[in-house]
Amino acid sequence: MLEKISIEMASAIAVVLLLFIWLLYRRYVRKNHSQRQIEQVLKSHRLDEMKNVILPDGVDGLIEVDRLVLLEQGILILRDYPINGHLFGAESIEQWTQIVDGRSYKFSNPLHHLENTRHAIRALIPKMPVFCHVVFTAEGDFPKGKPAAVSVIETFEQDLQRLLNGPKLPESFRKQMWDSLKQNARIDAQSLIRK
Repeated sequence: MLEKISIEMASAIAVVLLLFIWLLYRRYVRKNHSQRQIEQVLKSHRLDEMKNVILPDGVDGLIEVDRLVLLEQGILILRDYPINGHLFGAESIEQWTQIVDGRSYKFSNPLHHLENTRHAIRALIPKMPVFCHVVFTAEGDFPKGKPAAVSVIETFEQDLQRLLNGPKLPESFRKQMWDSLKQNARIDAQSLIRK
């Protein structure tokens, strides 16, 4: 009898473990697929980029930036969010809503951080055009409409076309502004504080 319980328990643990591994694998594959899709869209337009940098925020502080992409049209501040479900938000609303399985969750408007980042970059290089964009990389949708600077992974390429069809900057100006920004960017906050 005890032996039968042990076998059933071991079988149950094995099933739970396999389910857990499958869920992790599925999440990993989906995340990598979304990242590959973003890379594919940017590949032919990206001139240079910086990831996970810290910049002075223009008001004696620091701001973390996930990704800055140099394009012929200017600098793109890009942030991806792995949030799924039905999403509701607008540029001016402080809290956005995610609905998954009938449950509602609030999260901060991601555009506000990008707008603060845009102001920090403009404090460093005021003449350079700076664009912001958020990409929701999980299975999500905006049933009531989405702000112009927001995409779901399926619409990212199409949404970015508005920016890519814009006027191109002279190469020398673009390089000068980007180099100036790179001189101010750090991967270590201590190096900024010590200056």
